[in-house]
Amino acid sequence: MKQGDPLPPILFNLALQKVIQSIKMVPSGIKIGKEQMNILAYGDDIALIGKNEREIRKLFVEMENTVRKLRQKINHEKTKYMIVERKNSLKENKIGHWKIKNYKLERV
Repeated sequence: MKQGDPLPPILFNLALQKVIQSIKMVPSGIKIGKEQMNILAYGDDIALIGKNEREIRKLFVEMENTVRKLRQKINHEKTKYMIVERKNSLKENKIGHWKIKNYKLERV
């Protein structure tokens, strides 16, 4: 394929749509209005949304499994997570990296 060929972005979007649909099937996330949300995606950026770390791990494992079935890879060096929670009316932010080791999600 030549540079600028329109086919690769279309194929990428089709594969990404499959990943998004598999994550939407997992019962988790937060309710916004009448909609239950557990994923936001724009281009190749994906944000997984959950009520707690357990939900996020579950969504990430689902995403990893679906991506693997499509013979693709997640760039773990660029993968980050952030936990935002309320404690005494203050927000606490934790930022770190995920690492997949033997199909287990671990903080680095």
